[in-house]
Amino acid sequence: MPYVSPTRHIDRVRSVIEGRVLNAGTDADSLRLASSYRRSLEQYHLDPGATVGPRILTVPELRDVQQREETVLRASGQCLSRLHETVREADYCVMLTDAQGVTIDYRVDRDRRHEFKRAGLYLGSCWSEREEGTCGVASVLLDAEAITVHKTDHFRAAFTTLTCSASPIFGVQGELIGVLDASAVRSPEERESQRLVNHIVRQSALLIEDGFFLNATTQCWVLLAHRNRHYVEAQPEILIAFDARGFAIAANRRAKECVPGLNQMPCHVSELFDIRAERLLDARPGRDLISFRLIGSGAPLHARVRPPVARAARNTPKLQTKEAPQPSLSEDEAVERTRIIAAMTDAKWRPVLAAQTLGISRATLYRRIAKLGILAPHRR
Repeated sequence: MPYVSPTRHIDRVRSVIEGRVLNAGTDADSLRLASSYRRSLEQYHLDPGATVGPRILTVPELRDVQQREETVLRASGQCLSRLHETVREADYCVMLTDAQGVTIDYRVDRDRRHEFKRAGLYLGSCWSEREEGTCGVASVLLDAEAITVHKTDHFRAAFTTLTCSASPIFGVQGELIGVLDASAVRSPEERESQRLVNHIVRQSALLIEDGFFLNATTQCWVLLAHRNRHYVEAQPEILIAFDARGFAIAANRRAKECVPGLNQMPCHVSELFDIRAERLLDARPGRDLISFRLIGSGAPLHARVRPPVARAARNTPKLQTKEAPQPSLSEDEAVERTRIIAAMTDAKWRPVLAAQTLGISRATLYRRIAKLGILAPHRR
């Protein structure tokens, strides 16, 4: 790209703010960028002509941030590597930031590392709008929508040679937990050339979300479904977490788009599908492929079920959900509760052994434990 002097870039930024020039992107992105320019200049008093790179955390500071984000890092590592393998031939690096815009992980070719570092694309670099003005990561942090910030779209002159495609990463409850970004120090002039990279980054962000979701729901039954039965094992698109009574308590983005009723949780299986909750909870992991239909639309789904993991890994994020109302116990239920507690105590709180003693399946035991409000001693 021809060199753009800081003075010319300052003039361009002011022209955009004053409405004399619009960006070449979509109308929505143009408005996002113009609003960001205005905040960067008027609210944060940043200099669009500055040519200094971003602030980079010290090693101890970065280590503290990475420790806090361990669950996100664990869910994203393989996706970052796969994304980099896809875009590396076009001279892209891949970055993962936390919800404050700090780069906590990245992938770059070893022989290009110095060049990307000089451009500010490095571990510990900070990309909030307050510090760096308009850029890909900052725009996603503010609007929670994917965007490509192409070269002179950046607020600061230091970054006008970069092209950044960034996408949000959401947690189990829909909260923003990070940003995935693919950046190039040399890319084609045409903005349209970035469409494919933007799409790939969006898809990779969804895969990271799903990995995070599965790690966060180890205490639940998880339905892994797809509208095409041939993709259930390799690439399920719909993830729904259920408790032991058949209440859906969390779902990934695609599930909320495809399954009516998931906008209000907890909701029971019977409100979502034409299948009994017991059929889902008793499915044999890795062996049973279940087919059923959505209530209302009648669209078919094919799925397998992952039962609760016996012991969640240390530092696995805990799923925070609204609990379904717990019924008061009758006299018969109080007797059953005492019987189950006794069996669990004799089995040293190992569900498989307790279920064998009681003559019921493990899934049935889990449902009764949840219904009767039984907690293991180490969870009280």
